[in-house]
Amino acid sequence: MTARAVAEQVRSGAVSALEIVERALQAARELDPVLHFLDELDADGARRAAERVDPSGPLAGVPFLIKARTPPESPLLTRLIAAGAVPIGWATRARPGAVSLTFGWNGREYTRNPWDLEQSPGGSTAGGAAAVAAGVVPLATGGDSGGSLRIPASFCGIVGFKGTYGRVPRPGGRALGGLTTAGVIGADLDDVILATSIASGPHRLDSTSLPHWPVPSVSDRRWRVAYRSTLGSCPADDDVDRVLRDRLAAADVELADVPLELEPTAEAWPVLSGLDNGRGAEAAAANRARLVRDHNNTALADLFAEVDALVTPTTLTVAHGYDQHEETIVTGDPCWVFNVTGHGAVSVPAGLSDGLPVGLQVIAPHGADDVALAVARRLRAELPAPRVHC
Repeated sequence: MTARAVAEQVRSGAVSALEIVERALQAARELDPVLHFLDELDADGARRAAERVDPSGPLAGVPFLIKARTPPESPLLTRLIAAGAVPIGWATRARPGAVSLTFGWNGREYTRNPWDLEQSPGGSTAGGAAAVAAGVVPLATGGDSGGSLRIPASFCGIVGFKGTYGRVPRPGGRALGGLTTAGVIGADLDDVILATSIASGPHRLDSTSLPHWPVPSVSDRRWRVAYRSTLGSCPADDDVDRVLRDRLAAADVELADVPLELEPTAEAWPVLSGLDNGRGAEAAAANRARLVRDHNNTALADLFAEVDALVTPTTLTVAHGYDQHEETIVTGDPCWVFNVTGHGAVSVPAGLSDGLPVGLQVIAPHGADDVALAVARRLRAELPAPRVHC
């Protein structure tokens, strides 16, 4: 069931929040030995929380997983819980110090992809994506500083949404580099939209948080979009590009050929990440990163004067092997561009390539997250259940 359907059943009295949570706990126990998505299960805490749930909440009784090492005071968590959602534990993320971050690690095993156990579910929101794709929970939380919501969504055939910078408040407030946005991944686009709306709005811990974002109304207009198969020096795999082009051709959108010249972010992103994580940066490098951000924001503003949205592959490849964690893997280049600029971006499934999901990313102007989501709704593909599923 979707998160919205779960909450409706709890509100109607057809099922209790405790019953829903027990099902999720049982599914987690059965599938974690196969997928290794749990950092820690909190069965007792989940049961206590379920017994206290107000059945009138918009997410009443909805079980979810928290990305490991998320601060408990995170507004994303406190607001989802206040809406009735019940955390059942913490999901894996990338191993500290790993060369590549598109993996999950529980301290003993690497997290596996429900579509193919030899593949990674992406990262760093790895465990949450694997659990959502497998049907254990409908939602999981995460943060996105270089694609950590969108890359695992792409690899696992689900939805990952990074709102415009400040859409969801963060407990650390304004970061020096301004890369990271808190957010949600889910199996259903409307669930992700609802959860993001609930988590949005001003918060005392984050002065950069935007006003409350109401659930946008569905628009039936015909969207004008630009498509780029890559935004950097590395091309998308031919089959990934083909799946997206086929999806665009089948959808009711107008495809426009509009120029876009972006500065490479390969040097700017590490500088901004260092500032975000307290490592500092030389003045010249920080100034260069700012110039890249300014140039790309201007270039994108010019693009969006001509089109409603930009569409790209979310990742340049489908999921890679779970055991490639010590390799430098270039797959998420289309993602981190929009952490540097702060644009909202959403990943939805576009189809399959060799049996693995292909993600489609939609970007719209700053603040126009409703447009990105409306275009994503038009373009997303329905996928079959993965190999490992509840």
